[in-house]
Amino acid sequence: MIYSAFHHKHLALRESLNLFLESLRPNAAQRFQTLAQSLFERPTLDEENQIAYAFRQPVKEIRSLLAENRLHNLRFEQRRNTVERAALVQRYCEGFKIPQREDYLDLIRKDERSRIFTSFHCGDFLYGSASLFNLDSSKRKKFVLSLNRNSSACYSNLSAGFSNTALGPKCELLLTETGTSKLSQILRAGNSSILLFCDLPPGLNETTEVNFLNRQAWFSIGPAILALVNRVPLLPFINYSTGNSSYLKLGNQIEPILLPSETLQMGAKRITQSLVSFFEAVFLESPEQWRFLSFLPGYFSKPSSGEVSRCQKLVE
Repeated sequence: MIYSAFHHKHLALRESLNLFLESLRPNAAQRFQTLAQSLFERPTLDEENQIAYAFRQPVKEIRSLLAENRLHNLRFEQRRNTVERAALVQRYCEGFKIPQREDYLDLIRKDERSRIFTSFHCGDFLYGSASLFNLDSSKRKKFVLSLNRNSSACYSNLSAGFSNTALGPKCELLLTETGTSKLSQILRAGNSSILLFCDLPPGLNETTEVNFLNRQAWFSIGPAILALVNRVPLLPFINYSTGNSSYLKLGNQIEPILLPSETLQMGAKRITQSLVSFFEAVFLESPEQWRFLSFLPGYFSKPSSGEVSRCQKLVE
């Protein structure tokens, strides 16, 4: 039987075997060379202990959680980089559920401003994001700021799943090649949507201090600043799976307004905290579905200027 990551159902025996094999893998002996490689390496003992402390769970439980996370990331990579039968992809894409679908359709009908979608690398964020964008008018310009350029196999599957309305290579903007001036230009032109991720690994962009898992943590402040400077709203959403179904959860739209006596940095920090709190609620329910779970300890350390260049080398 040929296994496909586009099937929702997974054999329990296969999962149990993979978890057992993962438990036998040695911890990483050195730092990761690329971001992609890091998703399939077992963290160091110290990192496992830090994650266990953050969750207030025994290290044994955390090792099992990290193994599940690597399996989740593996299935995601398979869906992104393997061309599948069109009918199989279509069924998979049709399976995404958006409980707030009618609310979203009402929002985009009444509010045609440019908008920043803010999300996190959780669940199947690739096909989930495409499902949400698919509800927008075909005349609206849509862009995604990505860490890495997606493969031709990915776009082939997206085209099979969403037909002519699928996001294509022209919609993809690379983080390493796109400055804030370019993003501002797109937003100010009107009738545009840009998807930005708020959970980029530490050192890849400017961050601000927020509360996450009852601790001080540092998350990207860029989306909030971009919204305030260009006076466009942010709409948070997140993907996650439960059983055999995939869901998109939408948060409340955040208006680009500074409170009395707030500076730009203060307002951006407040908005970023709202975005992180929105993410945290889903994360605690399904932590294994967060792509960067093994990087968690890094979010609790304030990035230094020297760390920026080191982490940038992780991006392929």
